[in-house]
Amino acid sequence: MVPFKEERKELIKIGRIAFEGGLTDTHGGNISRRVGKYILIKKSGKMLGFLNEEDFVLTTIDVNSRLDRFASIELKVHRNIYRELPEVNSILHTHSPSTVACSLRFEKIVPMDSEGRLLLGEVPVLRAETVVSSDEVAEKLPELLKKSPVVVVYSHGPFAVGRTPEEALMYISALENSCKILTYYYSLRS
Repeated sequence: MVPFKEERKELIKIGRIAFEGGLTDTHGGNISRRVGKYILIKKSGKMLGFLNEEDFVLTTIDVNSRLDRFASIELKVHRNIYRELPEVNSILHTHSPSTVACSLRFEKIVPMDSEGRLLLGEVPVLRAETVVSSDEVAEKLPELLKKSPVVVVYSHGPFAVGRTPEEALMYISALENSCKILTYYYSLRS
């Protein structure tokens, strides 16, 4: 029997919605859920939009070399967020194209649309020497996520947190929509 079956089903559903919504490419992005003292996280190399119940690793909040070796390369980032933000139960990371483009242009993303402003406020853009599977990102991201439910890692993509996977998806989806509007707005001005 697969442990945490319902949690896996929820992560599968949100991963598919994120992929089908154009929020990431076929093999990009990762998703996790805190389950008590454990983290249920997508395995490395698995397609976010086509996950099945066996495509997750159940590991611990503390480093566990036996279990961690199969997990997403962003496990250290997820793990540190869960350590630093005990109210967070889910994390979603995507490579949303409009959001990544805006991170290349802006120091912070300030939505122009009323819905984005209301839900997100100002979204920080985190610059780091290394952005993928980075100790620096793992260290700095939780502090920024205490102020904003979604933060964009420069040239890499957003990380969003929530009480549920659906809530994390809501923030990433809203940000991508706001970034599309920003992109359209600036293209119309030229």
